[in-house]
Amino acid sequence: MPTVEAAAAVVPGRPVGAWTIAWRRLRRDKIALASAGILSLIVFAAFAGGPIAAKLLGHGPDDLFPYAQHSLKPVGPWTQVPDTSIIESLVPDAPPPKNVGTTLFVLGADGPLGRDELLRVLYGGRVSLEVAFGAAFLAILIGVTLGLVAAYFGGFVDSVISRFIDLVMAFPLLLFLVMVGYTVAGDKFARITVHGVFPQGVVSLVLIIGLFTWFYPARIVRSQVISLRHQAFVEAATSTGASDSWIIRKHLVPHVLPTLLVWGSIAAATNIMLEAGVTFLGAGIRIPTASWGTLLSSTWGTVANPTGYDPTTFSAWPTLLPTVAIFVTVLAFNQLGESMRSVLDPKAVR
Repeated sequence: MPTVEAAAAVVPGRPVGAWTIAWRRLRRDKIALASAGILSLIVFAAFAGGPIAAKLLGHGPDDLFPYAQHSLKPVGPWTQVPDTSIIESLVPDAPPPKNVGTTLFVLGADGPLGRDELLRVLYGGRVSLEVAFGAAFLAILIGVTLGLVAAYFGGFVDSVISRFIDLVMAFPLLLFLVMVGYTVAGDKFARITVHGVFPQGVVSLVLIIGLFTWFYPARIVRSQVISLRHQAFVEAATSTGASDSWIIRKHLVPHVLPTLLVWGSIAAATNIMLEAGVTFLGAGIRIPTASWGTLLSSTWGTVANPTGYDPTTFSAWPTLLPTVAIFVTVLAFNQLGESMRSVLDPKAVR
């Protein structure tokens, strides 16, 4: 006969929740931890590192330094530049005024205008991430609401919302972005800054991308809720007199949240690429506002107004740095999304 101690040893402990299991899996995934760490550093550098670097260097991302270039070729990394951004009477090829101090350009200048490339990359990352996060959040908010309502109530409501989803899916987002960007209404739309909280162009891109990509989470949520609404736990809640809103909030939303987290990570990566692509087409963020897309377009121009290659004025840094930033950020988002998909899968081996 087993002893009391042996019997106590086999008594199961407190039940482990799904989120606890997912966190344990995530901690064992080195790729997920590395991706999360890289994204944390990028977000910190973009939102806090830019103002800190500008304070330490003593100039901003939009300040112009005429002497930060030689024969229209921007200076390279770690260069001391005469600390003057406004010169009333500048004589071509003349030396800088006397008694002028210097300021450090850590990563060189961004072009013939002589702006600080490091600050432009940091502040540009903030703009690109605001577009990525804002558009993904708006799409999830709209998509989850419509997907839940369609699947839970079904019938005529589901038919109307499903047909509306099909209509939005057929709309060419990129064409609409370019069309709006080249119109007078697009210029006025891009000036919306919410009392200066966001740079020009951010709010307009967030609204347009979010309003025409919400059908992805809507279809995901609708398909999942259709399979969940007849499960025993939902019917039990209904039989106890629980309201529809309570069932949706307490029973259905928690089940679709893991999938939405995965989609949100992939959507953020897609939105970063979309911002850069639309800006390269001349319809996204406008110069002088810095974004990773405008940094590339300021070097190579846009599709409508391309800039030819000139070896006498070309510098690789204004192209290399934003390209690496986009590549690393998009890769980290995609890897984190893939890792989250595996750790949040309830059918995976625990």
